[in-house]
Amino acid sequence: MIEGRHFRNADSRRRTFGEAIDRYTTDELPKKRGGGMHRVALRWWKSKLGTHKLANVTPAVIVDQLAVLAAEPFTRAKPGSKRSSFKEGQPVQQFKRSRATVNRYHAVGSHVFTVARKDWHWTRHNPFEAVRKAPPTRGRIRYLSTDERAKLLAETVKDPTLHLLVVMALSTAARAGELLSLVWRDVDISECRAIFRATKNDEPRAAWLMGETLDLLSRRAKAKPDPESRVFASPSGGLYQYGPPFKAAAKTAALVDFRFHDLRHTAATALAREGASEQQLKAIGGWKSNVVSRYVHIASMDVKALLKKMNKNAATKKGTTKKVKAKKDAAT
Repeated sequence: MIEGRHFRNADSRRRTFGEAIDRYTTDELPKKRGGGMHRVALRWWKSKLGTHKLANVTPAVIVDQLAVLAAEPFTRAKPGSKRSSFKEGQPVQQFKRSRATVNRYHAVGSHVFTVARKDWHWTRHNPFEAVRKAPPTRGRIRYLSTDERAKLLAETVKDPTLHLLVVMALSTAARAGELLSLVWRDVDISECRAIFRATKNDEPRAAWLMGETLDLLSRRAKAKPDPESRVFASPSGGLYQYGPPFKAAAKTAALVDFRFHDLRHTAATALAREGASEQQLKAIGGWKSNVVSRYVHIASMDVKALLKKMNKNAATKKGTTKKVKAKKDAAT
């Protein structure tokens, strides 16, 4: 009993949270597609609670650390670091984490305990389950106006690969990761269809290719590329780095606060305006949550404006009719 070998939960008093994070990083992290956020969150939890025994990671301790996470400033990159956009001597901008980010850190820490409980049997409970997540913030919705869309495409057309990526995002509502993972084997020009296999929810999804997207892909397919090669690849054959050229194009087009993912919002908003239902939007874009209700709401606001304009015009015509009738009566 003193040595902690008698009771079934002895591992939770012997193992540390840091040990659990290390094993999770080795065993579970490779299973995550694009686990960059998980890696960052795991490093943060290890720096804060890595030395704590699993039994000592209580809900109260977690609440305190989540408060620290929400309050502490952080930088997105450091001058001189790999892939940093900051130049030497330039001040490093600091940010505060959003409630959504804090909730993601909460989810990562919770999953470590879930795996430690169910798979490794290192503990008998998950203290994160007793900690409520922060209420979600209002979702970001930024989409292109007709004029902004024209300006952006006028810039992207200068880079054929970037242009195809942007046009395809606008026409299919696909995520950047889904587009970048697309290989020629999954593009069927004759059937006007592409299959996205590397999706966020790991469920393959078909996308219909139409208009300019189909034309651009058809031209590229004439070169008979390797079926296993990526549709969007860098000149060296590696993964296409769309970030810098897209930011440059958006800046030249004078787009304010616009990100690549907003192309997905633009496509969804356009579909909703054309009358697409929430179920249709989910089928097209692969959404699982009720986030699509935002786009339907935007479309309903557009309808409201149209109805207002129609009723205003109807009232004007009605008033004109009354005036004409009054003039006729006066003349009579």
